Amino acid sequence: MPELPEVETIVCGLRKRLVGLEFSEVEVGLKKSIQGSKKSFITCLQGRKIFRAERRGKNIILHLSGGVALRVHLRMTGRLRFVPARAPLEKHTHVVFSFQDQLCQLRFVDPRQFGRLSVENKGLGDKLRSLADLGPEPFDISAKEFIGRTQLKHRAIKPLLLDQKFLAGVGNIYADEALHRARIHPRRRADSLGEEALLRLYHGLRHILREAIRVGGTTVRTYVDTSGSSGAFQHSLRVYGREGKACRLCGSPIVRERVGGRGTFFCPHCQPLRQRRSPVR
Repeated sequence: MPELPEVETIVCGLRKRLVGLEFSEVEVGLKKSIQGSKKSFITCLQGRKIFRAERRGKNIILHLSGGVALRVHLRMTGRLRFVPARAPLEKHTHVVFSFQDQLCQLRFVDPRQFGRLSVENKGLGDKLRSLADLGPEPFDISAKEFIGRTQLKHRAIKPLLLDQKFLAGVGNIYADEALHRARIHPRRRADSLGEEALLRLYHGLRHILREAIRVGGTTVRTYVDTSGSSGAFQHSLRVYGREGKACRLCGSPIVRERVGGRGTFFCPHCQPLRQRRSPVR
């Protein structure tokens, strides 16, 4: 599933290409890809101009004229692609957006069919009610607030980082990478972590997310940006997807276990479940 850096990369591409354009035609090939009826979805978009593109958590939001927004959640395999209008339809293309006086289209492609698109009314401050439960963004929360909120949670730190109500946008890849850099075992209870460890996690997570955004995200399987380009952060991964390979810090084999129902990669030596007096640096 695309996480914060991948969605941010996609939004940057949309912002460059879409702002100022007006929807002229919308075709829905798979009803389950949208919320509501086909007729309502199409009618709500036709003739509306795109004013702004932004990201909230793992959601893509296009702010439109008339006080509405198009929200896209890519889920596991969803992709948004800019292509020439005459280009053949790629397999698993479920929604096609055409624009006034433009020779290109935006196409929603989703082999696994878990992605969802919806047109929603905006509330005060252009907020969407459907996203009201999302936690703060990693770049918006202060270190003090992050540490304080974390130490109140009586649960394992890895599932907590994946909880979108706790922190918006973080997924499996970047949680594993941040925990490794902070030398924290993914099963450690959040309320057992001291301020120093949580400060390492806070800064490590933000650094990793910024670096991943800078290189266009992580392509492990299917992720590409709006132009079809893969990300490059997969070449910088220290633990994710590296089961059995040597830890880049200490040389110990990377282990894969299920933590909170998710496949989790970590180094048992650099990330001990029980604290050592002199942790490996």
